[in-house]
Amino acid sequence: MIPAAEAAPAGPRWPALRPHLSSFDPDAFVRGVGRFVWEPVEAPRPLPGTGRPLAGRRLLLVGESAELADAVGAALERRGAHAVPYTPGRELRRDGWDGIVDLNVTGTTYAAGDTGWRPALARTTRAVQAAYPRWAAERRFGRHVYLAVTHLGGLGGHGAGPVPQPLGGVWAGLAKCLPRELPAAGIVVVDVDRAEPEVIAEAVARELPQPGDFEVCYRDGRRHVLAGRPAGDAPPPGAAPPGPGDTVLVTGGARGVGFAAARAFAETFGCRVVVTGRHERPSSEGPVMLDDAAFTRWRRGRLATARTPADLSRVRREVRRAEEERTVHRNLAGAEADGLRVDYLRCDCTELPQVEAVFAALGDGPTHIVHNAGVDEPARFDRKTAEEVVRTVDVKVTGFAHLVRSVLARPERRARLRLLSNVGSLAGRMGGMVGQADYAAGNEALARLGFWARDTLGLPVQTLCWPTWERLGVIANYAAAVRYVSTLDPADGARRWCAELASGHTGEVVFLGRVGAVLSPGQLRGFGTLTGHPDLPRLHALNHYLGEVEEYEVFRSLSGTLTLTAGSHPCLSEFRVGPDLAVPVSVVLEYAVAAGDWVVPEGWPLLHLRELRDLRVELSALRFDAGTLVLCRTARGGYRGEAWCVDVVVETGAGVRAASVTLVYGDSPAVQEGGTVRPGDRDGGCAGSARVPAAGTGPDWAGLVLPEADASAGGADASLLLPEVRPADLWTVPFPPAPTVDPAAVEELVRAACRRPRDAGTGTFGVRRLVLAPGAQRVEVLTPEDGARRWAGSRGGAVVLRAEGVGAAGS
Repeated sequence: MIPAAEAAPAGPRWPALRPHLSSFDPDAFVRGVGRFVWEPVEAPRPLPGTGRPLAGRRLLLVGESAELADAVGAALERRGAHAVPYTPGRELRRDGWDGIVDLNVTGTTYAAGDTGWRPALARTTRAVQAAYPRWAAERRFGRHVYLAVTHLGGLGGHGAGPVPQPLGGVWAGLAKCLPRELPAAGIVVVDVDRAEPEVIAEAVARELPQPGDFEVCYRDGRRHVLAGRPAGDAPPPGAAPPGPGDTVLVTGGARGVGFAAARAFAETFGCRVVVTGRHERPSSEGPVMLDDAAFTRWRRGRLATARTPADLSRVRREVRRAEEERTVHRNLAGAEADGLRVDYLRCDCTELPQVEAVFAALGDGPTHIVHNAGVDEPARFDRKTAEEVVRTVDVKVTGFAHLVRSVLARPERRARLRLLSNVGSLAGRMGGMVGQADYAAGNEALARLGFWARDTLGLPVQTLCWPTWERLGVIANYAAAVRYVSTLDPADGARRWCAELASGHTGEVVFLGRVGAVLSPGQLRGFGTLTGHPDLPRLHALNHYLGEVEEYEVFRSLSGTLTLTAGSHPCLSEFRVGPDLAVPVSVVLEYAVAAGDWVVPEGWPLLHLRELRDLRVELSALRFDAGTLVLCRTARGGYRGEAWCVDVVVETGAGVRAASVTLVYGDSPAVQEGGTVRPGDRDGGCAGSARVPAAGTGPDWAGLVLPEADASAGGADASLLLPEVRPADLWTVPFPPAPTVDPAAVEELVRAACRRPRDAGTGTFGVRRLVLAPGAQRVEVLTPEDGARRWAGSRGGAVVLRAEGVGAAGS
């Protein structure tokens, strides 16, 4: 189906993640997507208390309807906020706003061809850009909030009932992409069933103070969130797929993903496929006809003629246009040579006369329409003009409206149409890359327009939300794209697309691969309502130790709190310091290490946790106070020579230091040592050989979850056989987090340190250096060396862990 010249190269395609250890295999994440649908799920949030949650909040109101903005502002003022409508030319506060409440086109009802969204989107762009510098520099998590109000029927456009204003999808897509550029900002989209001031103000009061889920819906006063679930690997078979007598119109289908689909349709169904582009069909002369080597020489020669920056810009546009024409010519010539019925017509779908001309050329019209046209010119949102943002969205929104108007212009066209298939993007559904806010806005609007056209006009509309196709499509930076989500094999994409087209189903389908490395704490919480995905164990593990984020600076630091309750999980009933229940050292260590998932270098390179240095734990600080323990974690990262290091400090809620450690990462894992672990020195306090602190004064383990190692199994070399401690033994959660370091090994090192006469009773546990190789999550044998100040942990005869300087910290 895919021309050999466009096929993706073999080899790993998954982005560089940040595994704690290299047991993670990037090759296992190559390719592959699941088929998902999103739907509203009731998810109540406790009602606000008697206080006024918006009290003192300074909110900027943005919206097309000044009357609605004034009324909503008054309702917010009654709830304690200071709300000011934004109007063009008004000087914005230089000290910043606590939040922006964007009413956009809420309060208006959509009709095909409406253009009121354009000034509304331009207004939004300017308002967000005015706040952008301050919000981008802000580390306090959720200090600023962007809240977009939509009027899609109270269920986000899903479910039964009308979709009054589908163009709210523009702002939903834009909002979900902003966390990529403003990672500390709070983001939430609130959909209401009634565009009334009190309804809107009450929803804002509930969601703005503590934004969590990205998409929240209120219908009849009941709160819902949009949740993703698997929808089966393939759609149900359709009754009337395209055939030899049918015509499939693909807007913008002369290159990239669109042409891959066009070829697949022509091959699979034997139908005629008409692809379109904004320019005339390339002529068979000039640089278009050059081979690769000759074209490279031509390009260099043209660029060499530039003498000024303006010349260079002009020549680059010329070269880019020549490259596009060359691709189109090769695609069409290749299809013709293969006997495929693929034709080309000029059409800028944002121009209604050009759309009408295409329909006129097709007689009674196409049987299937694939609205694939789109542009993606990535740049950070603050660097784009309002006109550029509107133009990107225009291709999707206005193009769709013109296609619908042309279909409905003549009864025979409507009768002939069997399916209008929208080409959406994962960027719209779940947020795109940095620089894709406008692209995401256009694609998400397209999905909501599909719901509207289906339910209001009775048109058969489906929307397919695709991830990045390998080396195809409008994505300008493929290397960056694969750090966000796994890519799609073009052959698999073409096969899936044919199945969706043949099915003729209506609705939205999302093709979702593996979740990549580029993830912020807000996004993790925002898209927490996802089921049936293979990355759920990893995502839930990230969330397990995240706690409440207080400050976040991407590539620099993270701070926040985690509140633990005694007895709430098996591991929190296991350990005591003196008479009091306490948090085991292994749990505190995992909490500290988990900060490394968020404090990463720019570019999110593949890094392996190689060492923990200068680990220090104050056992007395781990005790529960009145049944709870608040742990405040601060992590800061930076390069030290070639190594990426993250310094982590954990304190109690009272400000007492509980633990500290430095995480050391490298671009390759620590090397496992083969062979049998050499015997250790029995002198100096191996298991059972030295004084144990008196009962009730030192640390003590119940032994139910973290039992003591079996010293008798070690034989003459004094090795300890460690029990297997599974994640589910420690945590009673659906996806218990896998450890970075075997908790049985950590607790045994604590026991050994407490048995040393020199260290017993100090109340401080320390390890100068803990080297971790792949496999350290499960240590089978622990062997003492150098008087039990050094330990080697092995698995399958290979050393996977080395601990040096074990004992009371600093001793």
